[in-house]
Amino acid sequence: MRAADEHEDEHRDEHRDGDGVGGPAGDPACWLDRVCPACGRLAEGEPRPDRCPACGEPLPGE
Repeated sequence: MRAADEHEDEHRDEHRDGDGVGGPAGDPACWLDRVCPACGRLAEGEPRPDRCPACGEPLPGE
């Protein structure tokens, strides 16, 4: 085995949890309805806004 392959295996193992699956990977998909289809900005706040605060485009339905 090449040294580079061994390094990749060690690095990969650092990012696994107990069940062999990678750990947390960013925000959940439930944020998808807050992404503006026109400009890509994430609309934050509660209650969920109906329009993008940056460009005014209607956000996807819930």
